[in-house]
Amino acid sequence: MHLIEKLLEKSRGSGYHLYTDRYYTGCELACELLKVKVHLTGTVQKNRKGLPAEVKKKMKLKQNEVVAYKSADQIMCLVWQDKRPVLMLSTYHNASTQTIQRRQKTNGVMEEVDIQKPVVIIDYTAKMGAVDRADHLCTSYNFCRKSLKWWRKLFFWLLEVSVVNSYILYNINRDADSEPRVTHLQFRKRLIEQLVGDVRNARKRRGRPSTQDKAERLNQRPHFLGQADKNHAKDCVVCSNRHRQGERKRTVFYCDTCSRHPGLHPTECFRRYHTLVNYKDD
Repeated sequence: MHLIEKLLEKSRGSGYHLYTDRYYTGCELACELLKVKVHLTGTVQKNRKGLPAEVKKKMKLKQNEVVAYKSADQIMCLVWQDKRPVLMLSTYHNASTQTIQRRQKTNGVMEEVDIQKPVVIIDYTAKMGAVDRADHLCTSYNFCRKSLKWWRKLFFWLLEVSVVNSYILYNINRDADSEPRVTHLQFRKRLIEQLVGDVRNARKRRGRPSTQDKAERLNQRPHFLGQADKNHAKDCVVCSNRHRQGERKRTVFYCDTCSRHPGLHPTECFRRYHTLVNYKDD
């Protein structure tokens, strides 16, 4: 209402027609807009206050069947059965329909068929089509994830909008240069390749930094062997490889001097670990 009041104040006019999605549409808003001579049309949620009780129940309608209700406040509520029920609210339209052609598959063959579609939905689609297409593009390859941090959700959504806008501008420039358009998926793949380039994440070993281990195990001081019980056996850091089948080797012996207490077989593995820079037995 604040936005409409600002619009009317600047334009000094009336008779505007406002189109809204189901998040905003409601009977109370429609009544308030009528008072300032502004019409409202939009999709609406069936649990909104003021809608007919019949609408809030599960309705069994045939394909392309239309049911409409009109209140004393000149508010029309319409239900049209498409693939699923489409619920509309309008203070401008009536329940009239229009014949349109739609492509659909019949017995595995695509063909054009005539259907009766409410004029209010045709008008709404024409006026809100750009918004719906933008939302569709943003959610087609959406990388957003659920998060308790609201700013993270907002940041990634703005990034999605930026990608979609750049995709639209990219195809406009290609049209101007008489070049073929690219699909949304092709554009995103090219964008990712240009942003990432040749950068790849190197596989990191778990555990403490190797520089600390290297300084400790090659300090040329005496290192002593410790022994644990069978329930606390460890992988030998020299000869064990759990990423290859059958090459995981465990031992109850470990270096008691090194702070990490690495598992080591006595003699050869113990010697290699404390004398060689590259001690892995690969």
